[in-house]
Formats: sequence, C-alpha cells, structure tokens
Amino acid sequence: MTQLTKDFEAFGKKLIKLDTAIRRIKNNIKCQQQIELINPNKSLNRISADNILSSINVPAYSNSAVDGYAINYKEYSNGNRKYNIIGKSSAGHPYDKIIKKYSSIRVLTGAMLPSKLDTIVMEEDCDVKNGILTLPNKIKKSINYRYLGEDIKKNTIIFKKGHKIRPQDIGVLCSLGIKQIKTYKPLKVAVFSSGDELTNVGKPLQKGHIYDSNREMIKGFLIKLGFIVTDLGILKDKTKVIENKFNKASINNDLIITSGGMSLGDEDHIKNLIDKNGSMHAWRLAIKPGRPVGFGTYNKCSIIGLPGNPAAAFVTFLMVAMPILKQISGQLNNKYNVIPITSNFHYSKKKGRKEFIRVKIIHKNNKLTMLKFSKVGAGILTSATWATGIGILDENIEKIKPGDKVNYLSFNEIIS
Repeated sequence: MTQLTKDFEAFGKKLIKLDTAIRRIKNNIKCQQQIELINPNKSLNRISADNILSSINVPAYSNSAVDGYAINYKEYSNGNRKYNIIGKSSAGHPYDKIIKKYSSIRVLTGAMLPSKLDTIVMEEDCDVKNGILTLPNKIKKSINYRYLGEDIKKNTIIFKKGHKIRPQDIGVLCSLGIKQIKTYKPLKVAVFSSGDELTNVGKPLQKGHIYDSNREMIKGFLIKLGFIVTDLGILKDKTKVIENKFNKASINNDLIITSGGMSLGDEDHIKNLIDKNGSMHAWRLAIKPGRPVGFGTYNKCSIIGLPGNPAAAFVTFLMVAMPILKQISGQLNNKYNVIPITSNFHYSKKKGRKEFIRVKIIHKNNKLTMLKFSKVGAGILTSATWATGIGILDENIEKIKPGDKVNYLSFNEIIS
C-alpha cells in the first residue's frame, strides 16, 4: 500500500508510538483475577498466583552419579589404595551397615551413600580381584558424588509469582512432591471478525468475498496461551448488529478482541461504538503493519481492536496484544531477548514509524543470517508461516542493506 502523505501524521493527527500505546493500555486495562488450587499435573500453561517453595531437598539424600565404588577420600589421600568390598548399594536399596576403615561398597547410579563415603570411582577405573578394590593414583575428592539438596534446597523459591508453568516445571513440582499450587483462573476472551466480505470456512465463497482467517488464528493463539475463548463469529458491517454483540460480550467476558472495522472507512463502525459506549485509550499507532490497531473499554470491558488484513492482524497480535494478554493473565512480563542478526537484504522505510518485517534466520558461512520474505504486504499471511520471527526496525531507521544488523525477535520467544 502506498500513501503519499506523511504516514505518521495522516488525518491531521500524529500517530502514537508503540511504547506509548502499550504503556497507556497497561495503565488502563483491568481484569478481575481469581485464584484456584490445582494439581501440578493439570497446571500446564497456567500462571502461578504465589511464590512456590520447596518443602524438601532434591535429591533428598546424597547419591552416586555413576556405577562404581564408594570410598572415604581421607583414607585415599593418606596413601591407601586398597579397600575391602563389604557390600552393595543400589537405587531404593541402601547399604545400612557400619562402614569399617579401608572399606568400600559397590554402588549403582542413584544409590544412597553412607555418610562416611564421599567419593565414587567409576568401575572402568577400578581393579577388583577376590573382593579387594585397587585404585589408581590421581583420584579427586567427591567425584561422581551427588550431594543432598544439590539440585534444590529446602525452603527455596522454585517459581516466582507470575511464572507460566511449562512441562519441565511440572517435572520439578512433582520431584518436590507438591500436591497443589495456587494459579490464576483462565480469563474469558471473546473473539470476532468484522466485515461483509468475510465467509466462514466450509461455506461457498461468493463473488467479492474471502474466507475469514483471522478469527481462527487469533483463537489458536489464545487457546495456546490458556484463555477460555468464546467465538462470536463474523459480524456484518451494521452498527446495531455489532453493538448488540458487544453488549452481550462485555457482560460475560474479561476481554474482547476484534479484527477489522478499526479504520476510518464508511463501514468501519467499531471505533465509533467504543467512543459511544466507553473510551478509546490508544488508537492508530506509528507502526507497520497494523496502524489502525486500538485499545479501549466498552461498557467497562477491555477491548483490543486489530486490523483486518491477516498479516497485520498476526503481527499486531504478537507485538501489541501479547504483552497485554500476559499482563492480565498474571504472567511476569519479562523483557524479550532481542538479538541483532546480520541481514542479507535491502529495505527502505519511513522515519518516525516502527516496522515489523517477517524474517527467517539461517546458518550461512558459519554465522546466523537474516532473510526477509519476498513480499511485505499486510495481507500476505504466508509470510507468517515462512518466517521464524520478526525483524524490528526502529523509528529512526530509514534504510537497511546487506551486512547491517537488524534486531530479531523469534516467535517462540513471544508466545512462551
């Protein structure tokens, strides 16, 4: 799309910078979060509502990291190299008899260790004949010895309030024997697309119509993030129809997300309805793609309005809606890891506007290189399936050439 006016001052008003818009949104968005106790095995993608502490040590006892023989290192350091093998300890079956001087026990991986034995020599390094263990020189103290609490110490904070539970986190919680944790209940989000030209998948496509891709894409993101999603379908470009749907959705949901109808066209009704029944806190951002994105409240329910163009809806969901969704869900909003990567392309942009381009990172000549999708239009959704992340071009940048560093943000980083 080509625009001859200064894009960031179109329609007589200066566009809002992205950082300013997100700050306004975070200051104005309010969702009532409720807390519930759940079993760790049901906590995937939930957000912890309190610090989670360890009630035990992990491991709960000192144990062997290998199959081998356990000795008292002080005896070894005094010159002793031969030990009587007096028993065996295996996982779940500890050796609990008295350890005499110059004695060793055979140990298997994970086996509990008697208190006097503090060093384990791998069996490959041991010489065993007729119940006598002979050791080589240069054995180091505490090798292959796993200490009590080596992984997790009792009463330490394992996960802070606001941590999103991942599969590996569930493993840690189970290793601690934790039966229940406090998490925030998932919030309810209503989603719809707006436009007379849209058709649901599975129905015949009439002349001048397109299939609605935005709604299902946004729903997929929200489900992955752990929200309870209500699909409001496609809304025709009629003010009364949209208003009736908004009125119902604002009562039964914590947040409404729309796509389409946020610009200044004759059939773009959503912004006017928000102004009529609530307030618009941020609208028309100095970004590309996705300038008409907006945030406000409708009947005291928060609402995020995304652009109708599919690629623009994809990018603005990630870069604008995602930080907001993480905040209202209770997730700690840690800063993303943005990495400067060498580009291999030419690109020009307008100063004063932040741009997000769909890019892919590859290994080339033993270094990471950034490729740009061949097309940049706001409707090119295939760019999102090709790309591995977003190339971020700040407001002051006007040109990119091969060899320049471009800030890269991976999709995995954003949706984690």
